[in-house]
Amino acid sequence: MLELIGDILNWAAAGVFFPLALLPLGFLLSEKRPLLFWTALTGSLVFAGVLFVHLTPILALTPSLAKVIWFVSLFAATVAATGIIGSRRLSSHLVSAFVAITGTIGRTVMWLLLAMAVTQFGVVILRYVFGLNYIFMQESITYMHGAVFLLAGGYALLTDDHVRVDIFYRAASPRKKALTDLAGTYFLLFPVCLLLIWTGSPYVARSWAVGEGSNESSGIQALFIIKSFIPAFAILMMMAGFVIAARAVATLKERG
Repeated sequence: MLELIGDILNWAAAGVFFPLALLPLGFLLSEKRPLLFWTALTGSLVFAGVLFVHLTPILALTPSLAKVIWFVSLFAATVAATGIIGSRRLSSHLVSAFVAITGTIGRTVMWLLLAMAVTQFGVVILRYVFGLNYIFMQESITYMHGAVFLLAGGYALLTDDHVRVDIFYRAASPRKKALTDLAGTYFLLFPVCLLLIWTGSPYVARSWAVGEGSNESSGIQALFIIKSFIPAFAILMMMAGFVIAARAVATLKERG
């Protein structure tokens, strides 16, 4: 049942978030009719994707008719809703929402760093002073570390606080930086995140289905929670990527 839900959510993400993620490109391609260009772009990519899936049955990618109908329906509803709300207005609302979501989650989980330090201090004192060892305390540090690393990733990307190894970016002009951000978002960030969601959902669903826990009887019996951080990480990174792409397009328009 959980795998079915994950499968449905995967196709929902493909039918809803995929076209919405391309909204900034619509503004970049056309100033007067971004909705028209965005619809043509997303439609072309969807057609290419469906054709690829149809021509590669050896990879077991061919979806059932029900999934295709579900995807096409969601895609059509997304396009229609965007036309009603307005592409610019919807993009602005999405930017505000994604900044709020990633920022709130990022700032919240950063408090776990203090909890990790306190817990690690307690583990050391209990073990080397009192000779006591609690597995669940040690495992809780891993859980908190995973939460900080994965759930704060989108916030770190958005605020440019992540580790950046570059040679030319820092000294580049704002226009070149915007082009780099836009290309990196659409050619690297989004594809990797979609792959994580698509391949990680069944993995997480199986963990939830069996109630996977620690190998130690006294450990934390909730391993499925930390595994759920994987698709959450991908979703938050895509939210941050959308904001970066929208800002890059705005910069290119200003300096075009």
